[in-house]
Amino acid sequence: MYNSEFTYIPFDTVIQSPEMWQDMVRELAPSFKAPRFPLYTQEQYSENRHWQAVMAVNGRVPMASMINPYDGKPSIGSAKPIDLDGEMPTFGNKVPFTSKEFNRIDEIERAIERKINGPQAMLDYIRSYMERLYVGPLIAIDKIFFEAWSDGVSTILAEDNLAKLSMSLDWGLPKYDTSVVWSDTANAHGLDDLYNLYWALRNTKGSIVDSFTMNRKTLNQLLRQASTQKMTTYFNASNKMVKWESMPSLETVNLILESNFGLPKIQVEDYMIDIYDTDGISVKKTINAFKDGRVSAHLGNNIGTYLWAPADEQRRPDNDGTIYQTINNVLVSTRQSRGKVTYESELSAIAIPTLNDQMGILVTDATSGDTTLPTY
Repeated sequence: MYNSEFTYIPFDTVIQSPEMWQDMVRELAPSFKAPRFPLYTQEQYSENRHWQAVMAVNGRVPMASMINPYDGKPSIGSAKPIDLDGEMPTFGNKVPFTSKEFNRIDEIERAIERKINGPQAMLDYIRSYMERLYVGPLIAIDKIFFEAWSDGVSTILAEDNLAKLSMSLDWGLPKYDTSVVWSDTANAHGLDDLYNLYWALRNTKGSIVDSFTMNRKTLNQLLRQASTQKMTTYFNASNKMVKWESMPSLETVNLILESNFGLPKIQVEDYMIDIYDTDGISVKKTINAFKDGRVSAHLGNNIGTYLWAPADEQRRPDNDGTIYQTINNVLVSTRQSRGKVTYESELSAIAIPTLNDQMGILVTDATSGDTTLPTY
């Protein structure tokens, strides 16, 4: 961390100054992991956090409020059932800097003073903490959105969030089960399933979808099926065509889907999501954002709307010396008390799928659901 004369500024000085704190965060922000839901949603500001305002814009929104009115922030979810008459959910993270962190900061600053390390060493240390604060709430939006897109149901487990509240939202998307699971490579007919899914949505909903989306694991099951491996792939190697008769390429399958079946192409979504531990810093597991064993048929890649509203402390900031900084709608507050510094992030937002009437989901890893895929 430098000032205009390229002199190192101690971390303790930075956190005492709102201007220096904001400059530090802005310097770090480009290196933070970017959430992926903005690629598939349109951002929309909501002045009123009440669900009625959301419903007026987006029509029927089959979900309940997820904010816990009986607990402080950060909160995520509600332990009791509530109807659509609620508030926009709030997500957040909390990272305290105790003697452990400040001792490490002192070590780094002594090394900088002796020119053993440069100031970048301090930025590298602080970066992981700040990324959890600013990106953590957005990754929660990622999880909810991708589960809604791929499975029609969004879930948050109590052990995976700071408020210790569980959440489950059913978006009401039509789901169809295959007659044979795709992992049964000898008997499954995945391409026929895609054909039947396309026509089921067209005949029952009037939706002419133009994309099939799945993750890499589900795609590999499709490519390994005996019915799919009847295809032959040719590669151009050193001006000679090489024939490959085992698992065909995705490009070959997409060519067959378009030319032989008149169906849209398959697109692969392999985004991975980190789930933070209770300390808000360490990552305890990494999961596929797009659920295994699911194929989503949809129209276009504008799947939903990202709604956000100002956080509570943006509307009514505390007058106790708290420092605030906002990046990508995430508000981070810095509080100091008894030698400890606590950082808290807050985001009031949700990503809502808005193509409910033009989407359908194929469940490829189960055959016991309520709706069996019809044959056309």
